[in-house]
Amino acid sequence: MNDVVRTEVEGAVTTLTVDSPEYRNSMGAPGVREGLAAAIDAFEADDTQRVLVLTGANGTFSAGGNLKVLKGLRSRPELEDRITKGGGTIGTILRSDKLYIAAVEGSAFGAGVGLAAACDLVVAADGARFCAAQIRVGASPDGGMFWSVPRRMGRAAAKRLLLTGDEINQAAALAQGLADYPAPDGGALEAAQKLGRKLAYGPPLAQTTVKRFFAQDITGMDAVLGWERDTAIDNFMTDDFAEGASAFLEKRRPTFRGE
Repeated sequence: MNDVVRTEVEGAVTTLTVDSPEYRNSMGAPGVREGLAAAIDAFEADDTQRVLVLTGANGTFSAGGNLKVLKGLRSRPELEDRITKGGGTIGTILRSDKLYIAAVEGSAFGAGVGLAAACDLVVAADGARFCAAQIRVGASPDGGMFWSVPRRMGRAAAKRLLLTGDEINQAAALAQGLADYPAPDGGALEAAQKLGRKLAYGPPLAQTTVKRFFAQDITGMDAVLGWERDTAIDNFMTDDFAEGASAFLEKRRPTFRGE
């Protein structure tokens, strides 16, 4: 979509690569927020695309925000505009019926943690490091982190990550739920794209049901069980279920159409 956000399409999988080496793929680097927003909007509007893989070039996922720019924004309207634009992209990822995978190499700091955590699945390379760095400079977390990080890690681990600004490595991220799959250094993107191709063959309506549950804030046993019952009935009535059941019984691969 622009020089700092590259788009690659293979089948039903879109890959977005942030490539701003001077800023270590910072979300605040010139053109990055705008490029991500435009590319994600294009992905969402394309009915042929099912899964988006998000990564950073040159061995770095994202260094977070641009402190030089943020330090110079002293008026509330300026800050509201900047934070709202970034939050809009995160909101699109969280609310989307499509699937997002983060492929993390190297550092995911500050808003980079928020970007990764907003994705449905996270592949982390051996050398991946995660840090909610905002607290280190007297800022509070943004980028949807108060929503996505506790839902991934649990409240206690999320509080520790957001409050201390400590780095955690791949092993800790996997153990605590911030990451889902390991990969060797240099292999996160390949692993994420392989996972994306697998998911793209899956049943989109059923996948959307799972994603919507975790994106909502349904509480209470009766409410959850009622929601589960209603959505199960809805999905049993789809053509996708009929196709999936027939394919299983006929020992062939199903072809899901999202109908």
